[in-house]
Amino acid sequence: MKIKLIIRKEVQIQLAALEGKIDNYLKKNFYRVTDRGEGFVIFIDDEYSDRKRYRSDNYIRIKEGKFEFHSSGKGTFVKLIYLTSVLYPFFIMMLFTAGGLYTKTLTPIFFSFAFYLPVLYRIYYLKKNMFNELLEC
Repeated sequence: MKIKLIIRKEVQIQLAALEGKIDNYLKKNFYRVTDRGEGFVIFIDDEYSDRKRYRSDNYIRIKEGKFEFHSSGKGTFVKLIYLTSVLYPFFIMMLFTAGGLYTKTLTPIFFSFAFYLPVLYRIYYLKKNMFNELLEC
């Protein structure tokens, strides 16, 4: 099960320059472009690339997403739509909750919410840093 999240921002850059920055960002971070059209770029994480993998990749990388952009009056309006999986943390949380109910203790139930922290961190990190990293490329 995946949830769809959207980040929007208006940037002061021309449309052609922004499209080049999006391409540079996707190449630099080893994403593979699956579809491209006028005003959008769809990408996925290239699992078979030669990039170095880090433990934090699971918390900050997007598995699949879409950049949508169009020119507005002042600059360019950019929207990132990405999917993040919540099935595995939900499954682990349910196991801990069931264990807590079986043993009749509340501690595992309270600690089961910690399995959603990586999902919340990914959402927070991408909302804060995505467009700054994009514009630096």
